[in-house]
Amino acid sequence: MSMTAKRAVVVGWDGATFDIIKPLLAAGRMPHLAALLARGAHGLLCSTIPPVTPVAWTSFATGTSPGRHGIFDALTLDAASHEVRFVSAAMRRVPPIWKLLSDRGRPSGAVNVPVTWPPDAVDGFVIPGMFTPTHIEDFTHPPEIRAAIEAQFGTCRESPMLDPDPAKYLHNLLNGVDARCELTLWLMARQPLDYFCSVFMESDRVQHFFWGYRDPAHPRHHDLGQAIEAVYERLDAALGRIVAAAGPDTAVAIVSDHGAGPLTRSIFLNKWLIDNDLLVLTGDLGRTLAGRRPASGLRRLVAAAAKAVLPDSVIEARRRTKSAAHARINNLFSSIVDWERSACVSEGIAGGIFFNPAVVAAADRAGLTARLKEGLLGIVDPDTGAHPFMAVTAREELYDGPAVAGAPDVVTLCGPGYQVLVPHEIALYGQGAPTGLFAGHKWSGRHEQYGVFALAGPGVAAGVELADANMPDVTPTLLYALGEAVPEHMDGRVLAKAFAPETLAARPVAAAAGAATAGLAGVAAGGDDGAAAMAEELSDLGYM
Repeated sequence: MSMTAKRAVVVGWDGATFDIIKPLLAAGRMPHLAALLARGAHGLLCSTIPPVTPVAWTSFATGTSPGRHGIFDALTLDAASHEVRFVSAAMRRVPPIWKLLSDRGRPSGAVNVPVTWPPDAVDGFVIPGMFTPTHIEDFTHPPEIRAAIEAQFGTCRESPMLDPDPAKYLHNLLNGVDARCELTLWLMARQPLDYFCSVFMESDRVQHFFWGYRDPAHPRHHDLGQAIEAVYERLDAALGRIVAAAGPDTAVAIVSDHGAGPLTRSIFLNKWLIDNDLLVLTGDLGRTLAGRRPASGLRRLVAAAAKAVLPDSVIEARRRTKSAAHARINNLFSSIVDWERSACVSEGIAGGIFFNPAVVAAADRAGLTARLKEGLLGIVDPDTGAHPFMAVTAREELYDGPAVAGAPDVVTLCGPGYQVLVPHEIALYGQGAPTGLFAGHKWSGRHEQYGVFALAGPGVAAGVELADANMPDVTPTLLYALGEAVPEHMDGRVLAKAFAPETLAARPVAAAAGAATAGLAGVAAGGDDGAAAMAEELSDLGYM
């Protein structure tokens, strides 16, 4: 048997964690994953900091750290205009593996990988995932593949729509796994590829919304306490079909961008900045963020019924109107910041803090950073006695590379059970601006630092457990499995322990090959219409 894979298939399970997987494996409830682990290598996969979807999947795709690829959050704050914008692949400074391999003459494809719109032009296809505007007609590459997919499977959607009935939402998620599997198999059969990646988002969604049901004290524990496990079992069934279709000469990888765990409390970071005279508002916080309330359960049910009978043109017009409203919500908080007196503000979904260059001179940056570290790390939740922040770090301490200047000036990392409450969440969730630092949250599950990596196929060692895998290491490792050189610009390394000794002897892991880095320069971000529609889609999915 060859020690080099002819092709690679990557199955992404967004947010998957061994904390759920290992008990299921022990109970025999994930037999297909168990078989893959037995004949391959696996281990914890350390996510990026912060461990959020757009940052981590971009590090996976490019083999680079955030300081090189330039994506640091789902949202970014423009220092000049103070506008809050969604990230997109147009902001990514490094090409993904499917583009790199395509340029080397190896057909490649990617489906549902977050932050892949606008799509790369490849010999193969790219069907973008999360953070793709819904109103863009030609959002795939090639454009005509969208019509072929929708003729076979209906509207392209990165994960099922949120339903106010949790039992129905779980049903939607399970069906979503099945639908994603069918699409994946159809794409694999439609065009021979040397590299293919398909991401399932349902594992992330079920954990955000159903983690709390795991508690035996939850009133719905009896019927929904195993919701997360049910989705994992469905993912395992899909994996079995995908592995069978891939064939024995294929390297098959399982990748998750981060882990998951319980979320019990949120902290309103901007409230602390206000209380410590670092952030000044020109308007009333509660009144401003109450400018838009989400629809009640009854209104959502009525809207769903209306969508079933109204003409597409009417629904599209309504969507565009709502999309513009969502884009404004992202900027509600920024609109009442006094930019002449505020030293800093927290924006994005991960608790990053941006300094205001109009107020904070270069000579004052170190002092402000030290003040933030001391103050935030010293916070104690009076209800729990816990510290909500476990790390507060200057961007220069955390990141290295040409894109560091685009990162938040200070990056925070919450302790177990906590998450930063983001300004736009207050408006979208209609929970009211908190009067204190702490509040509840719509979700009961949050992201954790360690996800999942597994690899099996030609040349891979059997039954090996990896101890030090990081997100940027995945792509160099897959390139090695395919017999391809790793470019100089990649920060990740080949996980040599994943391969059999005879493989390494025949093909020693080489230093970076210095492949051409055409396309490393970033291009301008998408327009406001795209951002507005993106916000609408994320809200409908329950992610915003």
